[in-house]
Amino acid sequence: MNPFGSPAEPNEPTAVPAPAPAPHQPGLSPIDYSAEAWAAPSSPAGHTLPQPPPPPPPPSRHPAPPQAAAQPWQPAPRYAPIPPGPPTAYGAARQPVPVGPPWYRRVVAAVVVLAVLAGVLAIVFRQQLFPKSTGHPAQWDPRVTEIVHFVENTRGLKFDHPISIDFLAEADFIHLFDQPAGGGPDAETAHAYSQIYDAFGLAVDYDITAGETAVSAVTTLGYYTPDEDRIYIRGDQLTAPVRVVLAHELTHALQAQHFQIRLGGSNDLEVRAIVEADAMRVEDVYTSRLTEKERNEANAGNTLSDDSQDDLSDVPWAVVEQRYAPYALGPALVADAFAAKGNAGVDELIRKPPTERELLNPWTYGQGAVEADVTVDTPSGAKVLERPQPLSELQLLVMLDAWLPWTEARGALDGWAGGGYASYERGGGESSSAGGDSDGEVCFTAKVHLTGGVDAFATAVRDWAEAAGSAATPATFGNDVLFEACARGDDATAPPKPVISPLQALVLEHEAIGLAGTDPSADEIKGYQCFAATLIDDPIAAPLLWLADRTDEQTTVFRAQEDIASDVCGVPRIDHST
Repeated sequence: MNPFGSPAEPNEPTAVPAPAPAPHQPGLSPIDYSAEAWAAPSSPAGHTLPQPPPPPPPPSRHPAPPQAAAQPWQPAPRYAPIPPGPPTAYGAARQPVPVGPPWYRRVVAAVVVLAVLAGVLAIVFRQQLFPKSTGHPAQWDPRVTEIVHFVENTRGLKFDHPISIDFLAEADFIHLFDQPAGGGPDAETAHAYSQIYDAFGLAVDYDITAGETAVSAVTTLGYYTPDEDRIYIRGDQLTAPVRVVLAHELTHALQAQHFQIRLGGSNDLEVRAIVEADAMRVEDVYTSRLTEKERNEANAGNTLSDDSQDDLSDVPWAVVEQRYAPYALGPALVADAFAAKGNAGVDELIRKPPTERELLNPWTYGQGAVEADVTVDTPSGAKVLERPQPLSELQLLVMLDAWLPWTEARGALDGWAGGGYASYERGGGESSSAGGDSDGEVCFTAKVHLTGGVDAFATAVRDWAEAAGSAATPATFGNDVLFEACARGDDATAPPKPVISPLQALVLEHEAIGLAGTDPSADEIKGYQCFAATLIDDPIAAPLLWLADRTDEQTTVFRAQEDIASDVCGVPRIDHST
């Protein structure tokens, strides 16, 4: 039964050219996360939706200590200003907290995700974490053969050869993420990264070295590295949580043997979204076949404890939010492809991933929209930090939503048709040897190309600048909006922790559109986007949206707000009687 109450309803090709994904019928329907739905290729077609992402930890301010050992600046492809992860790493991490979705089905299985290190840190850790392959074993570890066969059968593929799996005790696993002696970005680079986060209004004094290391060491449950063709698992006993993570990581190893997957490129988000969602669906089926006791153990073991969450308190919420983007946005299209064509449909998606626009707006999949090639210039004489490159729409959405209501932030990007971005330092002298600070100003320039008018986006940038304390002023040129934002100075503040994070808001929006059925009209999509946004921005409803267990009084209050949102946006009220 639909929980809303409506009727149920990298990539280069491999040696054989991959067929293009079948045209998608626009529309969304709530996802069925049951083992039967994932395991049966004959499931009815229709666009399905991702499980909710974990909410991010609260932000806090943390002064950045001086760093040592010079490393070159690493430009971040596509997803600026967050640096890319290691180009050849798939990992698994604890979900920060258990989540209880309000409208859609409760997802029992813990979210297992890839741990992403910053681009600079990837250089530092690469040799330690990802040495060259020394070959593979002649046979599987007998303890894992049952899970290996499960993954092969569920995924419809066979391993070409066994791979090595290291089950490590807690201390040994954490040791993998120790910063090598003399490692870490140099002080100037670390300071520049911190200033870029500040310019985006996402953080203040963020210590990228300490923050990224903490996220990786605290949250990572395991990872597979194709360079070494090896899996590392956090845990030296085959407990239920370890077996769940192993099913996920074995799926990544199987993917690597059958597809030419290239991470770290300009479409890193899109590639990761699909391969992670594929591993998540296999993990879901495996988890569903455990006993109830084992499922409870797996969920508890793969969820951060309160103490571990405290260890992440100095990591800005926006940083964690972007880490989880592939795992929130990928399952929609993967579930749709699996429902339509089974594993063959997922294979097609891996060979030809969607665009970022299609990840954010799944109902547009297959419509063939192409983003404009938008270029930006850097000031003459400035030190380029991140070279001119495409701008991520999601990054811009996170930036705006950090300080604006969801309705304004999301609506400002309705006409998105492409963007460009570059960061730089201007006016500085030689590198400072003490703390990495210089007299220069770290800024970025962004240009956004829009269809259907630029007023909403330009207004949103002005409102964002006022709220965030930025001096950014947008300028419009035909269908383009150009603005520059710089580090905000000593009085800058971090954005407040959102009641509903951007990823959560996207999931809520996608689920709401599912109420219109499998083939919604443009007006229906707009109406249900309004419905979701009205609740997300409602100070009464928003705190109840992600609440796992509402009291009877809270349920009454929330449904009243639902009815108000339905009436305001002109969509049918939700029938909770069935």
